[in-house]
Amino acid sequence: MTKRKSFLIAMSGGSGSGKSTLAVALLERLGPGKAVMFGEDAYYHPMAFYGAPQTEAEREALIARINYDDPKSKEVDHLVSDLRALKAGETIQQPIYDYERHDRSEKTRRIESAPVLILEGIHALSMPKIRSFIDLSVYVDTPDDLRLARRLRRDVLERGRTVDSVLLQYMSTVRAAHYRFTYPAMFEADLVIADEGVPAYGDVKPSSEAIERMIAPVLSRLQTAGVI
Repeated sequence: MTKRKSFLIAMSGGSGSGKSTLAVALLERLGPGKAVMFGEDAYYHPMAFYGAPQTEAEREALIARINYDDPKSKEVDHLVSDLRALKAGETIQQPIYDYERHDRSEKTRRIESAPVLILEGIHALSMPKIRSFIDLSVYVDTPDDLRLARRLRRDVLERGRTVDSVLLQYMSTVRAAHYRFTYPAMFEADLVIADEGVPAYGDVKPSSEAIERMIAPVLSRLQTAGVI
């Protein structure tokens, strides 16, 4: 009997949209061994791709010129190769990107294939080369102000950045790139899910009702496709 290929769900939405929260909730609902989640932001080009800055000043200047919200910042062919392998039931060694160093780590993440693959990221629906691999496309639609609040909190608390640097990047590249590359995918996605509007501060977590509402249409599509 021919082994059935894995079912790929690609989840996108703007930075801070809640797509990762939705992906994790779906992963937990499907249970161990049934699904695996991985982010397309692991595939940012290593710093060597852009050259070899000799000093810290040169490195900082180079980082400032890179538009990380443009799909060109990703090593798409590497992602395609890994997607093909996972869908065929193979195991991959996924790159790990170090946000503090703005460079790829020497370590990798071992990912074993599963019946359901969950790919999430701002460009998950914006790269033509991976579209043929996608079985279900999901876009999480979230108001801009809420997304910015979440991004600001994440980058300052988790990635050690300053408020000014986050806002400068948002206004110079993030906002424009969102409407050029990420947002248009919403109009072609199989499912568009409105974010529940969970606050961006403190330890407030989405309610179980909010999570259920967001993952219900995805589970329904999986049932219809005979995946679960």
